[in-house]
Amino acid sequence: MNSTEKPLLEIENLRTYIGTPRGTVRAVDDVSMSLGHGEAIGVVGESGSGKSVLARSVMGLMTPTAARSGRITFEGRDLLSVTNKELRSIWGKQIALVFQDPSRSLNPVVKVERQLTEGMRHHLGISKSEARTRAIRLLDEVGVPDPERRLSNYPLQMSGGMRQRVMIAVALSCEPDLLIADEPTTALDVTIQRQILDLLENLRRSRGMSMILISHDLGIVAGRTDRVAVMYAGQVMEQGKTTEVFAEPQHRYTEALLASTPSIHLPRHTRLRVIEGGLPDTHKPPVGCRFAARCGFADESCHDPDLGFFQVPGRDHIHACTHPTSAVRNAADDQLKESTSGR
Repeated sequence: MNSTEKPLLEIENLRTYIGTPRGTVRAVDDVSMSLGHGEAIGVVGESGSGKSVLARSVMGLMTPTAARSGRITFEGRDLLSVTNKELRSIWGKQIALVFQDPSRSLNPVVKVERQLTEGMRHHLGISKSEARTRAIRLLDEVGVPDPERRLSNYPLQMSGGMRQRVMIAVALSCEPDLLIADEPTTALDVTIQRQILDLLENLRRSRGMSMILISHDLGIVAGRTDRVAVMYAGQVMEQGKTTEVFAEPQHRYTEALLASTPSIHLPRHTRLRVIEGGLPDTHKPPVGCRFAARCGFADESCHDPDLGFFQVPGRDHIHACTHPTSAVRNAADDQLKESTSGR
């Protein structure tokens, strides 16, 4: 994103707290990030880290017991202050969401044609015949064979991969500026996953659309996003250019995630690293770094209640770790310099 250009989406100090019988869950807790026009950002982390709640917070698709605070600015409008009527005019037309499971997102008793054309007729004000023509073109664009015949199908007459393609077509039908893809390939096998992810990437680039790609799989976002935010227990641990964060992770949580990711370059039968322990209780999250209890480098400084972000010098890369991996590398380099200079 150009430094002089205003972001398409800007999230500032967002908190989404959800009331439960056990107390208040801090599902998203003081999260800030921005997204430029035509840019893609990945949001990664373990299940339960707050990724999907973040997506729903942006859309305004919250349960009645949820409360949001902070700012979510989209094209200059604060989404936390708009009415429900205004939100409905934004959904689909300006911001669209692709859910994890298309079998739960698509209505099983409504034909594909109606589910594809309804939004277009409402938001774009076009005729039924024009909407049908656009629907056929959309299905063809997302790789659905024999699209005209598929319009008369019910979702359950299609495979999981085809249903997800239909879901993407529905999301793109009104040409939104921002597409949020929340674990879009979770329910699919590996081969179909690759096809769907490549499809999303190609459509994003051809349409000049911005995208938030949410996943627990770091490999999925590695080559498909410009920037990445690593979430843990409702907070962002690290954020920056995807290539830089993955090449030189600073936060110990990011390092541990990358180390636990399978790679074809590892020797056969290599044991993957396991992150011991589990996520903290988000009803009563720990003070300071929420990853400290699972981190072998943690000390008293990690429990500082005012722990903020550290900037990597010369880069658009921030992290919230008092013992970053670069510190270890720098200490080793200094030690090597000292040992060689004494010879």
